[in-house]
Formats: sequence, C-alpha cells, structure tokens
Amino acid sequence: MRKLLRYSVLIAGAVAVMPRPAAAQVYPDRIALKERVRAVVTSYQGRTRNDEREEQTERTTRTLKLGSNGSLDLGNIAGDITVTRGGGADATVEIVKVARGRDANDARELLNLVTVDVAERNGRAEVKTHYPNGDEQRRNNRRNINVSVSYNVTAPAGTRVMAESISGNIKVTEIKGEVSASTISGDVRITGAGHVGTAKSISGSVEIEEVKSDGSIDASTVSGDVRLHRVSARRLSGGSVSGNVRLEDVETGSVTAHSTSGNINFVGPLARSGRYELKSFSGEVRLTLTGNTGFEVDANTFSGDVRCDFPITTHGTESTNRRGHRTVLHGTYGDGSAVVDITTFSGSVVIGKR
Repeated sequence: MRKLLRYSVLIAGAVAVMPRPAAAQVYPDRIALKERVRAVVTSYQGRTRNDEREEQTERTTRTLKLGSNGSLDLGNIAGDITVTRGGGADATVEIVKVARGRDANDARELLNLVTVDVAERNGRAEVKTHYPNGDEQRRNNRRNINVSVSYNVTAPAGTRVMAESISGNIKVTEIKGEVSASTISGDVRITGAGHVGTAKSISGSVEIEEVKSDGSIDASTVSGDVRLHRVSARRLSGGSVSGNVRLEDVETGSVTAHSTSGNINFVGPLARSGRYELKSFSGEVRLTLTGNTGFEVDANTFSGDVRCDFPITTHGTESTNRRGHRTVLHGTYGDGSAVVDITTFSGSVVIGKR
C-alpha cells in the first residue's frame, strides 16, 4: 500500500497545479490533466522504451475460501480489476501478468520480478501486486519494469470488495456486499451492487448502475463524467472537476451534485422532506422531475436563464448586482415539502417535467 500512497501523492501533485478551467478551456484542460496522469504512470511502468517489443504472458489462478460473506481486498498498480458474481462459497482470482522486453528471455525475466502476494485468513483475503523498489531494480540491473497485471475475479454474492488501482479500470458486477472502488488513471463501473461505499477516479469516468441501497453512495472524479443510473439510496453524492454529473432515474432523499466545469442533470422523483443541492461553476443544471411532490426552489445563475415548467408561487424573480445580471427564482410549488437549491455561475437552470 505504500506504493499506492506514494503514487497517489504524485498524481495529486499533478492535479493540484492544474488551473481552474474557464468554459472555453474544458476539453484542453481535461486532455492536459490526462497527459500529466499518464506521464506519472508511464514513468513508473517504464513503457517509453521502444526496444521493448517482445511480449510474454503468465496466468495463474488462486482459490480463496471466503465463505458467503467474506472480505476481499484487491490492490493493483498497472492493470484492470474485474470482479463478477460467482456461485458457491469460494472466490477465484485469475492473475494475468504481461511483460514486454527486448526479447523473449528478457520478457520472461521481467515476469519474475513482479509478484502478486495472496494472503487469506478467517474469511478475509488480500491480493496485492508488488513491483521491485529502487534498490531491487538496481540489484537486477533494471531501470524499467514494463509489466502489467490484471485480476479477473469471481466471488460469492455477499462478498465485501475493496478494489484499488493506480493505472487501470475497475469493474464490479452483481456483488451484493459492500463495494468500494478507486483508481487514479482509469474508469470505475459498478453494476447491480447491494451497497456502494465509494467509487472514485482521478482521470476517468465513474458509473454506477442498477443499485438499490439503504445507505449513502459517493461517486467522484477529477477529469471525467459521473453517471448514476437507476440507483436508489438514502443519500447520493456526485462530483467532477472537469466533467458532467448525471443522475438518471434515481430515487433518494438527499442529493449533493457539483461540477466545476460541466453540466448537471437530475432525473427522478423528489422525496417529501428531501434536500437536493446542485451546483456548477460553468455548465447547465437541469432537473427533470417525475411524480408530483411539492418543493421549495432557490435557483441562481449569474450568466444564463432560469426556466421552470411548474406553476411556482414566486417570492423573487431577478436582481442586478455590480458584476452584471443575476437571475434568481425563489418560490414554492405545492406544499413545498422538498428543498431544491441550484446555483450555476455560467449556464442556465431548467426545471421540467417528464
């Protein structure tokens, strides 16, 4: 895990020096951020050597006795993690190592330098990739270790899964235990889970679909889109710095959605006494509401229009300040039981019906 933390710090440093994007800078800044992330990962893997063309693959499979409600902790550096629901009480992990070297012998030697540690005890298991550190590389006369490792996992439905990677996609399907997934450079996709704790990326998209949970779900990325589709939970939180946030066909009593440079889209019913906070610095905020729950709305935009298809009893419509024109809608629909708070600096606000 020290390696994961060390490279997380490097990536975080690359992100920190990125300027806050203006509306016209969204896609250039997103590309620049991905290039910085890729540079850090590439420097670690050593994939820039053009002479490393020969490829060798090693496959091993481990069986882990987790039981029906065990815990599985997966930690990877460079490669994808895929977890799917299986039958029985055991989990199986296929470990696929791919090395690229100057020739076949060189690639086979590289395979031996990267190991995967597997430990299990009392229904808990850890699978961690280990790359040589600086001293180990010098002892083996190596500057670059061009090896990727992927995990293909089947696990009992009730398994608690925690998956982390530096450079790679994470995909978890039909796991009903608690799922947490995070990657620095890659996409996260969780489908059919029973409970999602966190789903995070720095450079990549985050997607959660077909999830019913009685807890909270937190999904976020720095450069990429966040999408929650057909999700039911007590509380939903979605955020992106450079990307769109889409909450589609969701049911929840609390939403916090934010983007620095991107649109926010909410589709679904409002819960009585629910609270919905949607904020964008540069982007449109759109609510498409189902059902007929009453709500109190406070919508603000500094550069754009506010449109509402519901008959609102207004308490205020617009005002002007020294910075220019500010459009405000403050009012109540029906019994006003839900609270909707919307703010965008540059973009319009649309509240419509489906």
